[in-house]
Amino acid sequence: MKVFISWSGPVSKRLAESIRDWLPGVLQLVTPYFTPADIEKGGRWANDIAKELSNAEIGILCITRDNIHSDWILFEAGALSKSLDKTYVCPILFGINNADLAGPLKQFQTTEFTKADFHKLITVINGRLSEHKLPAKTLDAVFEKWWPDLEEKITEILSSITIVDGPVRNDREVLDEILLLTRSARQTFRLPPKALEELLESFISMHNSEAQEVGGYEQSLDALKEMSRSIRFIARKYKDESTTISDLYDRFEKLSYQTVTQITEEEDVPF
Repeated sequence: MKVFISWSGPVSKRLAESIRDWLPGVLQLVTPYFTPADIEKGGRWANDIAKELSNAEIGILCITRDNIHSDWILFEAGALSKSLDKTYVCPILFGINNADLAGPLKQFQTTEFTKADFHKLITVINGRLSEHKLPAKTLDAVFEKWWPDLEEKITEILSSITIVDGPVRNDREVLDEILLLTRSARQTFRLPPKALEELLESFISMHNSEAQEVGGYEQSLDALKEMSRSIRFIARKYKDESTTISDLYDRFEKLSYQTVTQITEEEDVPF
């Protein structure tokens, strides 16, 4: 079975190479395709990639802070997703999380590079092997044996680069996305559960970041408080559609719209 591994940028390339080398040790019937190393010398790379994209049953996208808006990543993700009925597209997030994603990548089920999340991905890939898949207990044993090797390699790569502090997406981008989703919801009064989950996650993440007094926190918290009424109206209508939305709605209702310092000062006031 072909697994297409997509990358963009030097860090993403090293991460992709590590997964390419590691994957067949766990699932021997899997054949990873990794560019450009897997293209024969003299080959017409564009034709070769196009063929591999169309034949792949699994697409792994190595997403980092540096390539989150890469045109090449988006091109390959789009090509893979054209046949979603037979292709599973999975962005693997390194050093970022779901709240950092924007645009087309948000439609895919992501995997964070943790042992539990990566095991779920390997289970999905194994399931695509149909009658040749490993029994669950065998897969667990093999994964336990090989996981430390991959974890060590990935940790080594990530620790060798300079981590840039600060959010991947700035406050304005997050607020604009929340406003766009809110307006859209008010026009149609019908949101897919995933969209509402992302709306609440982004709102809560933004609130909690500003509550820690990061950036222009007082203005941002005031803006969020003004927006909360519309979002509450939408969320209340859909909060019973899934456990995730219900839990997010409960967290949303507990937001204080105050900074840590303000809350501490109120708690210290004697009565």
